Amino acid sequence: MLGLWGCVMLRVVSKAVAAAVAAAAVLLPASVHAQASDFFKGKTVTIYIGTPVGGGYDLYGRLLARHLGRHLPGHPNVVASNMPGGTGIICANYIYSVAPKDGTAIAIIIQSMGEEQGLGTEGVRFDVTKFNWLGRVTSNVEMNYTWHASPTKTVEDAQNRQTIMASAGPASITYPLLLNSIIGTQFKLVRGYLGTQNAHLAMQRGEVDGTSSSYNTVKTLTDWLMTKQVNVLVQYAPRRHRELPNVRTIGEFAKTPEDVALFRFLTQASDIGRSFVAPPGVSLDRVELLRAAFDATMSDPQFVSELKQARAEFDPLSGKDLQQMVAQRTALSPANKQRVHAARRE
Repeated sequence: MLGLWGCVMLRVVSKAVAAAVAAAAVLLPASVHAQASDFFKGKTVTIYIGTPVGGGYDLYGRLLARHLGRHLPGHPNVVASNMPGGTGIICANYIYSVAPKDGTAIAIIIQSMGEEQGLGTEGVRFDVTKFNWLGRVTSNVEMNYTWHASPTKTVEDAQNRQTIMASAGPASITYPLLLNSIIGTQFKLVRGYLGTQNAHLAMQRGEVDGTSSSYNTVKTLTDWLMTKQVNVLVQYAPRRHRELPNVRTIGEFAKTPEDVALFRFLTQASDIGRSFVAPPGVSLDRVELLRAAFDATMSDPQFVSELKQARAEFDPLSGKDLQQMVAQRTALSPANKQRVHAARRE
């Protein structure tokens, strides 16, 4: 028998032990957080860019590199490194499997990588749901457009004459060829242009009628939209962009429920836009530090000012919300998958 005094002492000791355990539970994450914070001091964080120098992804990748370091603990050096090739797949594969998994390697990957995975595109060795999504700077609308000198000024013109388009990425291949098969446009692709700038030069020289790129890229790199140097034929997004209210989306050309499902799948990439990822396998504490630094950068007056000066689109989304969005992506039916592959073989 412990007696009254023994029982009292036992309760006191039990409370003290419980308090100590609770304190340790609070202090341990803080300790781990401090270790993660110290990790970045003196390090270099590399932002890999899945496209050549000079395009829209490059603009956002280099812009983030100039500001992110101020918001990471230890203020590491942040550099941008272009890794083009394979229509973005090379960079996505690298960041997924090869890059260091310690928080020192992140990437801005092409927005359609989830669709390429869903299509089973050759060379894809990543799972977009397993990337650690850090955040989005902006959503993005891809579009087809022709040079002002081209006789093709509308989709209807493209139905009545062969329209030669420079191809520099996945969207510039898939969308025009699907329109050929669905509504009878006569787009002919010239493939192999490395980056938007080279495709634009070909268009200006008259080698091709037009090309495909994002609204944001054309807006930031040129004044063609304001000066009506290009004719925007169609936009590839779930809904019309606020600054392109008179340009139809690809979904508006759907003729069957299968078309609707196909275009819904393909235009999911518009909401991914210019987003950044870390490899799978990075510890949760460092992912959280990277996400917090990304969010802080999105509110940084210097960053926002530079975005405005570049006339760049700004529609940020947190890494947590982005991760959920990617996890909820719709799949593609086998029949529609075959349609895309058949169109790409043209």
